[in-house]
Amino acid sequence: MKPGDRLVCAFVEPQPVGSKFKTWLLHVTIVPWFRLSDEPARVAQGLEKALASVSPFEARISEEARFGSKRSRPAHLLEPCKFPEVEQGVRGYLHKKRAWLVDETTKVRRPFRPHVTFQGDTHLHEGDKIYCDRLYIVQQKGDYKEVMAEIRLDATET
Repeated sequence: MKPGDRLVCAFVEPQPVGSKFKTWLLHVTIVPWFRLSDEPARVAQGLEKALASVSPFEARISEEARFGSKRSRPAHLLEPCKFPEVEQGVRGYLHKKRAWLVDETTKVRRPFRPHVTFQGDTHLHEGDKIYCDRLYIVQQKGDYKEVMAEIRLDATET
């Protein structure tokens, strides 16, 4: 089976729904490629409810690490923050909806390590901060990706 069509991420810089890009922008992947027949706007509504108790938060960039099969992709890890809670909420919702998730189809399940992968020469630096008040559903469409929906974190919850 080839990778799913959608993923959930938090961009370092907010992006409008409908924006398209070929190369990745700086982001934190919350849940990698998944498949679900529901429309992205409906999935976003469900995720907003699933994440209703998560308020916007700040995350600080930590040390550099390497990811990928040959550890060739540089990234910066994030200091402890709410991203693991967000990942659990998103994954829990997708499980309830019986979505197919690419990272659950292999026998090797790696723990969630929030990070921002370098994108060419563009990257953050240790000590930088990012603010997360929304997530995005991104869909692969041929040779480009499109922001299909936005998931706002509830600013009224503590």
